[in-house]
Amino acid sequence: MLALGAVACTPDASPARQETGVPASSSPATSVTVECEATVGGEQVPPAGFEIIGGAVALPTSRDRSHALQAGEVKLPDGKTGLFAKQGLLVRRGELVELIVPENLRDRFWMKWGRPEPLGDHVIVDRCDSDKEWPAFAGGYTVRRAACLPVDVRVGNGELHQVHIGIGAPCPGQRPAPEADSGSG
Repeated sequence: MLALGAVACTPDASPARQETGVPASSSPATSVTVECEATVGGEQVPPAGFEIIGGAVALPTSRDRSHALQAGEVKLPDGKTGLFAKQGLLVRRGELVELIVPENLRDRFWMKWGRPEPLGDHVIVDRCDSDKEWPAFAGGYTVRRAACLPVDVRVGNGELHQVHIGIGAPCPGQRPAPEADSGSG
């Protein structure tokens, strides 16, 4: 369970990056920066089922999650129907991280965390400060169709680490997403 915590951006830590907005009728933004104030709490240690990538990003990847993420229908920026899988993101406080959709998937796979920002294929979290070691952000993945998809993760100016996320469909070694609760009764 994520607990609420005080979070603020380090004032002089933001490199010159351009955030690109997206009109409802066009393609999603290329690069989106998550505001540090958009945290929904945090953890002192990432929960079970989250892989720690590069010592600074915690995500439920195919390596540490036993089943694919549930995904529900959503309208895509081009007006077509796709899927959204809600999943939080944890980033170690004080770290600059980037999550990047591989170029060959940029017309069918997007990410979004924090406040209602546009979808992006390159998400940046820039050195957030927090009373928790791992500030958390609400959001998730939007795809044209269910699949096991790669995400490239970079911490600081380091190497890219590629992880796989089962979005509505399992990755090798995962089980299918659990059935959604119909809410009847």
